[in-house]
Amino acid sequence: MNAGSMQNWYSAIGNEREHGMVRQQQFGLRWPAILEHQDAQHSKGFWIGVRDFDDGEYAPFNYKVIHTGPRVLGSDYFHTREFALHSRYEAPEVLVNDQRSVRGNVDPQIDVVDPGLPSDRMIRNTVETALGLTFTRDIHQFSQQFHDNYHIFEYTFVNETGKYRDIPEQTLDSVYFYFQFRYAPVYKSRYMVANHTGWGRNTMNDRWGDGLQGQAIGEPFSDGGPPMRASYSWHGHEPNREFDYNNIGAPQIQPNTARGLMTDADTLGHLLAHHFVGHATLHADTSPDDSSDDLQQPRTRGHINSDDELKSGNDPFNRAKMQREYNHLLTRGMMPRHAYQVHQASEFMDFADQIRDPRLGTSGGMSAMKAYGPYTLEPGDTVRIIWAEGVAGLSREMAEKVGERFKAYYEGRTDEAQGPLIDGTVGTMTTRAKNEWVLTGRDSLLQTFEHAIANYQNGYNIPRPPPPPTRFELSSQASAVELNWDFDGDENQMSGFAIYRGSDSFEAHHERIALVDPSERTYIDLQVQWGGQYFYYIASVGLDDRAGDDSGTPDGILLSSRYYTQTWDPISPLAITGAGEDDGSVPYALELAQNYPNPFNPATSIGFTLPEASDVRLEVFDVTGRRVAVLVDGHKPAGRHHVTFDAGTLSSGVYLYRLRTEAGVKNRKMTLIK
Repeated sequence: MNAGSMQNWYSAIGNEREHGMVRQQQFGLRWPAILEHQDAQHSKGFWIGVRDFDDGEYAPFNYKVIHTGPRVLGSDYFHTREFALHSRYEAPEVLVNDQRSVRGNVDPQIDVVDPGLPSDRMIRNTVETALGLTFTRDIHQFSQQFHDNYHIFEYTFVNETGKYRDIPEQTLDSVYFYFQFRYAPVYKSRYMVANHTGWGRNTMNDRWGDGLQGQAIGEPFSDGGPPMRASYSWHGHEPNREFDYNNIGAPQIQPNTARGLMTDADTLGHLLAHHFVGHATLHADTSPDDSSDDLQQPRTRGHINSDDELKSGNDPFNRAKMQREYNHLLTRGMMPRHAYQVHQASEFMDFADQIRDPRLGTSGGMSAMKAYGPYTLEPGDTVRIIWAEGVAGLSREMAEKVGERFKAYYEGRTDEAQGPLIDGTVGTMTTRAKNEWVLTGRDSLLQTFEHAIANYQNGYNIPRPPPPPTRFELSSQASAVELNWDFDGDENQMSGFAIYRGSDSFEAHHERIALVDPSERTYIDLQVQWGGQYFYYIASVGLDDRAGDDSGTPDGILLSSRYYTQTWDPISPLAITGAGEDDGSVPYALELAQNYPNPFNPATSIGFTLPEASDVRLEVFDVTGRRVAVLVDGHKPAGRHHVTFDAGTLSSGVYLYRLRTEAGVKNRKMTLIK
């Protein structure tokens, strides 16, 4: 799912286990996804447990528990019926010099295009289980910029006993659905802080709206906000780290080049692990007969040793162990909060002083977990459970500034360590001040969940940006980069196309270099240097009179997501060659001469030579890429041709003129001086 700023992979088995897609312990839940190695997910687990189950072969089971993940696939007990990627739009084709531009091996294939899809992308995943309980999970992703850092999971569980695998038809009693989340934010900082942070050994886990720490069940986060039932995790203090300064936020002062995640030059202090990652319940049916939201769900909320013995060697025929799993995991109830067991705190910001080891004596740290139930499902009964998962934190710019000031403090450069603190004053970026900025990520994540709840409650009817271009193509030209695109949307519902460019890396900050009319399909970028490497994306820009709504979308302009059209491969302009030279397709045949005189005022002559009769278009562009004149547009015979360009109405400056023929394309620059 790669259409928004939070991206993740999903498995057809119905759960994302460790090493499930690649052999990397931190893989998935990337945010912001434009940056490399932002993975905060280690693994997940999913258990289903029932009481008094008859599988039709063995004596009835007092307890029956099946699971997939966190380390095993569970393919003997979970069987995929459907796994398909749906999309509101076809995936735009992005080309750089005629080659498709994709990120690494991430090139998801869309199975179904549905313009009426409530989200922008959706995975539909239906799985049969060895309990005769079938579930469908619809995973929704939104590309709108105020809703693109979370995914929504809609689970529908159906009792289909008697319909497959010779499982007798029966009522499923005391059913629990258990989910486990082993978070480890983030991969980028792993080897710099300590290898074991990649297991989540230093992960801190906390909750909101669980009836503990002075909060009511479902207590809203904001005044007047919706009921909130959330769990969240962050990169906590690691006693056994590789350096002597405080690691909360993972300031990049002493880099580690293992696995190529950073270089020896990455010493600016930028915060690498300021992320908060977690999940929130949006709805849980009270019962199969009552679809109202049960605020007491999930019934079990807590944390568990990530390497607990119940997490491995699971056997759905080991009756004693299944009983322990059912009682110790699924029906555990409301546990004390992990973070408050690690550090005594009267308010959340007190965790800025946390120094105790978060693993509490375990080998691999703690995972967050929750379980919904108990439900009784007669044959044909269904229950629905909906939750969101998201990532949030400091902005990229703020993470850099806070980290740079903390580095100055650590190195004794007090004057350079001054900056805004979370209370609005200006002061020194001490360890405590740095950690407080990191902890503000919790509020950002809970606000994200408020947006997700409102989105769900409004039937996913959030304001939408215009659709993205269907094709975005870049080509190298002489001292320029040419951009062309196609668009199938309604031009009357947009204000134009915004073009963004970055240098040296797709991770680099991209600045907007142009806003062109909705009717335009070409832009010539002249503000590039020969030998430079450039990256681009184009966004469809909505109208500026759009009203906001109560889902967290403010008034004003919406843009199509950069992730639809981001180029992942660099492009460079070509060097200008002498007259008579060309791109190699017709050597020394197609010519575009330098205009004469040059500089000029107000008129100049432009000559070109055609090797054979051809359709010809000769255009002039200003430095913003805006076309200012079409000098030739028609069929011309072979031979030499001249045309006069009168720039009497134009301002002084550099202009590019481009000759497009069936034999190739040529560009040159000229200067108007008045």
